Amino acid sequence: MGALNQHLFKVTSDIYKKWFILSWTKYHLEEFQRIAKSKATTMGHIQRKHLSEAKTIIPPKDLMEKMNNIFEPLLERQINARLESKFLSQIRNAILPKLISGELKILDAEKMIEELGI
Repeated sequence: MGALNQHLFKVTSDIYKKWFILSWTKYHLEEFQRIAKSKATTMGHIQRKHLSEAKTIIPPKDLMEKMNNIFEPLLERQINARLESKFLSQIRNAILPKLISGELKILDAEKMIEELGI
């Protein structure tokens, strides 16, 4: 998980899953934005200490394991769906103008899609 303004912070953990880190980062995002906006400079920024001061609630281990079993696959599905959507958009953007112009026929497009393994 990352956040970008003038600084780039990568928020990771060897203990907690991506869904958990993402949820808490989103939870604190409004506060981080408020801190950045309150700075007198043109582009305000948060500091490492602001990240360190952001508190989270850690569920008991057994509950966390149950939550991991539910939320980790959901996040992976969301990530995969976004990647697939981006890929399909790229294919559409490459093929549609050629179909409209007549440069490419439907059968040719179907062949291209088969060759790509879609």
